[in-house]
Amino acid sequence: MDERPCPDRLLAAAGTALTGSLNQRRILRTVVELVVAEVADAAVAVGPGDGQQVDCARLAHGGRAATFQAYRTDLDAVPGLAQVCGGLDPPFGQSVPAATTPAWLWPPEFRPAGELVLVAMPLAVGVGAALILARGPGRPPFRDEERAMLRTFGVQAGQALTAAALYREQGEAMAVLKAELLPLPLPEIQGVEVAGAVRPAEEGLRIGGDFFDVFPPAGDPARSVVVLGDVTGKGAPAAVLTGKVRQSLRALQLVEQRPTELLRVLNDALLQSGDGDGHRFVTMVVGAMRPSGHNSAPLELTLATGGHPPPLVLRSDGTVTEVAVAGALIGVTKNLRMRPATVELAPGEMCLLYSDGLTEARGGPAERQQYGDRRLRQALGSCRGMPAGATVDRLQQLSSEWVGEGEHDDVALLVIRALPVGAPA
Repeated sequence: MDERPCPDRLLAAAGTALTGSLNQRRILRTVVELVVAEVADAAVAVGPGDGQQVDCARLAHGGRAATFQAYRTDLDAVPGLAQVCGGLDPPFGQSVPAATTPAWLWPPEFRPAGELVLVAMPLAVGVGAALILARGPGRPPFRDEERAMLRTFGVQAGQALTAAALYREQGEAMAVLKAELLPLPLPEIQGVEVAGAVRPAEEGLRIGGDFFDVFPPAGDPARSVVVLGDVTGKGAPAAVLTGKVRQSLRALQLVEQRPTELLRVLNDALLQSGDGDGHRFVTMVVGAMRPSGHNSAPLELTLATGGHPPPLVLRSDGTVTEVAVAGALIGVTKNLRMRPATVELAPGEMCLLYSDGLTEARGGPAERQQYGDRRLRQALGSCRGMPAGATVDRLQQLSSEWVGEGEHDDVALLVIRALPVGAPA
């Protein structure tokens, strides 16, 4: 057994073993497996905790696999452990009397003897982790060259744990960003049925530059605001600008519900903040909904666009028409010119707001042809008599079938359907 420790093999194995994972618990297991295989009779790796709980991986020589457990414990129970887990480096080769360690620290089948070695695994994110190594009764103490090697090994392990911590932080930050960019729950608005969906280009990221929002009546008690937009780019950069635009609109619509004015104020805000620089811009359609006052066409919808595809209207006879609106890109030029339009919807009729990722999606038999305006109109026409939610589902299904396994841009859809006077949302 005296011939088993081999420090040189430990550093050679650590180079590849510790870089194979970005999971903190898996790294802690790997750490104890490496040192028990080459240097120690037992080892405990204590990961960075949250101040109340620490992660511990334990293994004794002869054990089948490292066990893992999260403890709510006092780190001061092991001399020097609290300082190391707080990011401080212990004195070189610091030893800990085996008798001072608590019973929970070691695997049940192992009891340490003599002096233990406490090794720091420093992280570059302000905290630290620790490795405690022990040898059993009758075994020689750790030599100075072994302690020096373990210090180097601790630095390697700390680098792997740092990468795992940064990866976790990135994931947490992305989760917060995704939550901010998810469409808000659609409000219930008297006389209107609304449904929408967003399909990002990067399915793994689940965020993108297309968005929609529906705001209930605010400043004008009879008028609700709907928005659908498309920010240039894909992935996280587009998502950040999307978040800024949506937050701005949420505030603006509280005091202004006219679509043209909302677009003008947003355009000025983007230009002044530097977010609109000619290379990063937004296309958008904004609509204001209000009761028309007569039963034959109870919903009046005023629309304005900024460089966005014109909305489509599905009439009760199945015909599909394009709303005659036009406008310049948002965030490019100060003199924003727009041509708004107002349409009235009879009960069952609907208006579709969509992003160009839908019509520009390539697929079909040759996998290179765009879905196009004609197919979209045919697809919308086939939704006559459907509820708003079913219409969104059908349009998504047809476009997905067209694209198949190919790549696509971000896609956003919003359907506004008029209900009979007095009907609930």
